[in-house]
Amino acid sequence: MNDNTFSTDELIDALENAGRTPDLDLIRTCQARHEELEPALLDLLRTAPEERYEMADEMDDPRGYSDIHAGNLLIAARSLAALPIFGDIFRDEEREHLLEWFDTELPHYGAAALPVFTELVLDEAAYENGRTAATGVLSMIARKEPEHRTAVINTLHQLLPPLPEGDEPIVGADDPDELWTWAALELAHLGDKSRLEQIEALFAANAIETWIIGEYEDYLELLEEEPENLPRPYDIIQTYTGLHKQAAWEAENAAARAREEQRAAGRGERPSTTHRQLAPGEPTIRKEPKVGRNDPCPCGSGLKYKKCHGRPGAK
Repeated sequence: MNDNTFSTDELIDALENAGRTPDLDLIRTCQARHEELEPALLDLLRTAPEERYEMADEMDDPRGYSDIHAGNLLIAARSLAALPIFGDIFRDEEREHLLEWFDTELPHYGAAALPVFTELVLDEAAYENGRTAATGVLSMIARKEPEHRTAVINTLHQLLPPLPEGDEPIVGADDPDELWTWAALELAHLGDKSRLEQIEALFAANAIETWIIGEYEDYLELLEEEPENLPRPYDIIQTYTGLHKQAAWEAENAAARAREEQRAAGRGERPSTTHRQLAPGEPTIRKEPKVGRNDPCPCGSGLKYKKCHGRPGAK
């Protein structure tokens, strides 16, 4: 695709209708012409596709990915005008699915994103899952740019309940706030030990989600570990190359299942429901993979596990 062959409107139309796996040349062209496309990309990101289009089937309509493509291109360009929109998305429960597309890409902004996500994390009226995702954004920025580590740690400290005086428990009988767990987790990733007394009290009060973070002994071990998944420079072409690899694997796997069903039908047997073909280079996958959701997918696509074989319906 030649950069000058298509008008701005034609490029945006192609992006809107590209589905999950847009042509890599389309992405490269949009990236090269970002300045002229930015207003339209901001508009695509700002409005959910189901509000923009009349989609009979949102799951199969290719336009359902238009805001994702716009967001990826804006992150790649570090568009400052997009930052408030990302903040709004993290506050919107109806657009929660976008958190997993953008949460580990947004640290590409670096310090420019700190004010938006600091305000979000501290806003008790904001959507809880958006706030928890934002703790990870702040932590990854601090790990990427250590000069901001102290500021981020101070923000995370504000999310923990204060220690009471005397023998009173740190929290009452009400349901614990899951945000405490995520704040404690990111403090561990940053190697901060200055709030251990508070965190130990939260564990003692059963106010920490151990399915997320483990027991207190596990937490102490985590504090001593080198942080994993340090943010790498965002490569939008690598992201879309991974999506193409995943799509190819899914098509091959579907064809293999169809052939197996056809052979089984010819023998008068029921097709196996346990066998599936592995992606190239993919190790044997357990029913509960040990790979973390933000780790690279074992299939070799280059995507995070949660966006590849860890996403609903991908197995």
